[in-house]
Amino acid sequence: MGGVRVRVGIGIAALVGLVLTILAGQGVSQTPLRIYSIAGIIAALVFALWERFIWKWKVVRYFTGVPLANGTWRGHLVSSYIRPDGSGVPSIPTGLYISQSATKITVTLFTGESKSVSETAKILRDPDGRWRLSWQYVNIPRPGVRDRSERHRGAAEVFIGSQSGEGLEGSYFTDRRTDGELHLTEWSPARYGKAEVALAADGFHAARPYVRDS
Repeated sequence: MGGVRVRVGIGIAALVGLVLTILAGQGVSQTPLRIYSIAGIIAALVFALWERFIWKWKVVRYFTGVPLANGTWRGHLVSSYIRPDGSGVPSIPTGLYISQSATKITVTLFTGESKSVSETAKILRDPDGRWRLSWQYVNIPRPGVRDRSERHRGAAEVFIGSQSGEGLEGSYFTDRRTDGELHLTEWSPARYGKAEVALAADGFHAARPYVRDS
């Protein structure tokens, strides 16, 4: 992706420089350095706007197909963990905050007992056309539960639904040799960082991050 960005940047700068040269009424061979400097500044500005805003526009995503998953998702987590007494763990109410730009994405998952922060994350498109979000994380339990839940690492991935109500569905596994499922069907554009606040908040609704109709 970095190589593509460089080529696109060079192309934008060259195009802007050519336009400024024509408007200035000078030959290409006589183009002053100032025009190239202006072209570089404009290209950098376009990239900055693309990174933060333009890629999100509906008309742009109609052609790129990239899903907009930015915001807070709400649902539950199902763990495979078996307690010492042989019983399983009930489903755990869960929140997931996604910060997404054109080239970077971060994921924070939080429950009533811990918070998981992504170290790496990326959105991928599978051969069948589906999009999925994949990330590696560090889980940090609250101090009050560390006697039974230690800090650990893991990886997770969710498929991004293309229809209303599908939300994010996927799985995770940890270096504690546990795994489980993630089911997140409600979404809010607001940023939440605490499970108790997000899980009690109004304003969540079924999200549809795709632009195109299937």
